[in-house]
Amino acid sequence: MRNGNSTSAGWLWDLLVLVITLAAVAALILIGALALGWNSPRPGRPPDWEAPELPRRVEAAPPAPSLLLFDRPGSDFALEVIARPLPGHDSGLDGYGVVYRAQDPDQYYAFAVGPDGYYAVLRRDGEGLVPIVPWQQFPHIRRGAQSNRLLVTCVGASCAFRINDEYATTVEDDRWLSGDVGLWASSFEGRAAIQVSVARLWALSPGSAAPGLPSD
Repeated sequence: MRNGNSTSAGWLWDLLVLVITLAAVAALILIGALALGWNSPRPGRPPDWEAPELPRRVEAAPPAPSLLLFDRPGSDFALEVIARPLPGHDSGLDGYGVVYRAQDPDQYYAFAVGPDGYYAVLRRDGEGLVPIVPWQQFPHIRRGAQSNRLLVTCVGASCAFRINDEYATTVEDDRWLSGDVGLWASSFEGRAAIQVSVARLWALSPGSAAPGLPSD
């Protein structure tokens, strides 16, 4: 009996060690795959365009938001920008982010975050800013003068939005299905400034599966 119990205990111990080893190997494979970009919200290829002369400073002063358009018109795309408020210039900063599908400086969409941890999706139609997604808190926004990574992916009328690679929301809006992209900054009190360190664009084929859009 003692020999039988010893054999069973040894077999169970060997099985436990095997399971733990396999779990550790699987975890290492997953970590490596994530590091290599598996399941990335960005297209798995180099960008089609990157903004030159970065980092770039963008200033804002009331009453109107500041725009910097890149002259890169298109329809379906993924646009990624990394930006931060400059130290000492964020006290009056209302929000900053990206412009997409801009028709001109008075007609565009904007995806913006604030140094207070809020984000919004806005549409300017010539008469003012209309909140498509009203300003709301998002736990993954880095506050103050820290950098935030914004990603907009649009296919047809659907645009998905991520902040620091975390999914925020999806918007369906067919007012404009193509247009220019760029940078956006707004101040409600005095002059404010942001610094943009990354701005890159991927062109997507119409009807393609976009990595920025969550699957059903």
